[in-house]
Amino acid sequence: MPASSTLRDRRRLQTGREIQSATLRLALREGFEAVTTEMIAAEAGISLRTFFNYYANKEAALVGKQPEIAPEIIDWFETASGPLMNDLFEVLGRHLSDSHLSRETIGLIDTLLERSPELVPTFHASLRKLSDQMVSPIVSRLDETARPEAELLAELVAHALAHAILIWSQSDGMNEAEIIGLARQQVVKLGKIINDVPVSTGASGNCHQPVA
Repeated sequence: MPASSTLRDRRRLQTGREIQSATLRLALREGFEAVTTEMIAAEAGISLRTFFNYYANKEAALVGKQPEIAPEIIDWFETASGPLMNDLFEVLGRHLSDSHLSRETIGLIDTLLERSPELVPTFHASLRKLSDQMVSPIVSRLDETARPEAELLAELVAHALAHAILIWSQSDGMNEAEIIGLARQQVVKLGKIINDVPVSTGASGNCHQPVA
């Protein structure tokens, strides 16, 4: 990829994030219902036209742009031969490295959802988008008859990832590289609970956001 293209992509990513941050700040300050696209543009220091170059509406700006799992990562998973869960968390780890997480943004989202729980479905829709991307690849490793189980597994892993990201955002001493390990630990603990195996308690918290 040409350097100029990479620079443009980075600038576009940064602008998209600044618009999301502006939307979150306004939603916390004014209440989301009162927020308009004009207010967001003014808060972000951009024109209204620029806003619509990035987001279709204020709801999209609130959630922000969620990158899809890269095709090459999906291709790797579908042809990998390791244990399914190991490979699935490897996919999430690679995807996370492309997501450019922000503690500040996740913190704003968490605060907003505590104050305005009616917005939770808006963010859960973005989490569903992530899980939907994992279903077909999981089915390719299993069998079409296992699609219902693949859907449940994808949702479970996506929620575990979101939960781990929230814990990371609240823990200054936790590195981003530890997120996947924590998400996996949570899934393992859940498996033990399902199988009625005693588990030790660990980090926990209320999770509203996926990030990615």
